[in-house]
Amino acid sequence: MGDKTNIQTVYPSNKFRFIDGLVLLVFISTAFLGLYLFRQDLMRTFEIRDVEPAGIITLRNNVVQRRHADRVLWDRIFVNSFVYPGDLIRVAEISSANVDIAANDLFLNENTLIRIEGGMDSSGSFRVELQQGNISVKSGVDSSGILLNLMGNQIQTRAGTQLDVEANEEGINLQVNEGNVEFKPEGQDKAIEITEGSMVAFDSNGRELFLPSVSVRKPVQNARYLNDDPQEMYLVKFEWSRLNIDEAAPLRLEIASDVDYKEIISVVEGLENEAEAAFDIGQWYWRLVSDSTVLRKGWFNIIDSSGPILLSPVPNTAFRYQNDLPQLRFQWEKIDWAGSYIIEISKESDFRNPFIKKQINANSFITSEIGQGTWHWRVKPVFTSAFIGAASFSDDESFTIEQTNDPKASAVFIPSDAIRKARAAVAGIVRGRNPSVSVTSIKPEEAVRPARGQEYTIRPGDTLGRIAREHYGDPMLWSIIVEANNIRNPDLIYPGQVYIIP
Repeated sequence: MGDKTNIQTVYPSNKFRFIDGLVLLVFISTAFLGLYLFRQDLMRTFEIRDVEPAGIITLRNNVVQRRHADRVLWDRIFVNSFVYPGDLIRVAEISSANVDIAANDLFLNENTLIRIEGGMDSSGSFRVELQQGNISVKSGVDSSGILLNLMGNQIQTRAGTQLDVEANEEGINLQVNEGNVEFKPEGQDKAIEITEGSMVAFDSNGRELFLPSVSVRKPVQNARYLNDDPQEMYLVKFEWSRLNIDEAAPLRLEIASDVDYKEIISVVEGLENEAEAAFDIGQWYWRLVSDSTVLRKGWFNIIDSSGPILLSPVPNTAFRYQNDLPQLRFQWEKIDWAGSYIIEISKESDFRNPFIKKQINANSFITSEIGQGTWHWRVKPVFTSAFIGAASFSDDESFTIEQTNDPKASAVFIPSDAIRKARAAVAGIVRGRNPSVSVTSIKPEEAVRPARGQEYTIRPGDTLGRIAREHYGDPMLWSIIVEANNIRNPDLIYPGQVYIIP
């Protein structure tokens, strides 16, 4: 027989090891540090409410964040958010933001970081530091300008000034498109005046560079044009002055539909100092080129500012009531870039004396103040001052409100021709837009509400439009369910609620 091998089982010791205590200490310290930082951040949030804001965010695209200098956490920032002295604002890749500071519009391009310094200087100008990236500044005619700190160099704008500034590891670049600015290089006491159509550039060591370029007066960098007649192309004018370029050298304007200029849709050759081109609705990219050198590039948006498609009430709908006035929900197409909407409801088709005229942020409006009669309504999108151009009202639609003593009368009656027209509008056929709601077929006789129907229990994820599509084949008939159940807010329904489906 072979030798027996004794195997000894080793059990873990019950003694508390030093390494265990160290890990526990680190964990507890991290937790306390997190709680402390959260408390400091929360207290700063309360304190900042007593501070006068420096400005407001008027536009935001994709990821834009804000952090106060005394805080640790970055916050997402939204349109109409206030910004305060000491705030850092950063814009991520493929993102942008527009900040209004004391009647000065600052457009922050992607990968940009600025800090709003501690309030105004002696001249009444807010101080803003560009730490990296690219910004465009437009000082209003009633503003005191902005004092920009650009890596130690100071730029004082004036009323009516428009300029573009870029700062990166290679240096800084300043172009003045309109008006004049005072530029004080780092370490110098005397400021120099930079006039319209001029540029200054310095490398990372502070040496001035003389680069071939152009100063573009039109279009404004990152412009947003409003086209209230989308059936017509929008004409954009380009104007520039040459910097360190032979006046006889021909320039080329390239226009693309993508930021990488892989989809160049138009090229204009042999240009001197101006050009013009017509554009459809959308975002467009342009660049001016001399031989193979890109002198200047930018982008702009052409935005449809005509009135939105009116979705509900369906045109020529008749609403009937016995005692209390019906609650009506008006809904219309959401317009990109619009900050708010103006809705008008009037008995006159010319709206000379509207019964209701309100400016609201949402693309819907609920009221129970409208009495008997035939009514007209229309909606106009509202854009901020950062947009160039005007907006117009939608085509008006009408509906009727009637009082009845018949308890079996339908609360809502939608004529069959109105259903077809509404379906065409929602599908984008009328205006050539992409459909915002999928509409299926419905028989005209199904649009008339019977006196009573089956019960339906709301499930998680339900909406009135989804329920209407399921029972009637058309999501636009959600208003029948609203009227039958006297739902005060169609956007607030909860699982477990039971409604009558006529």
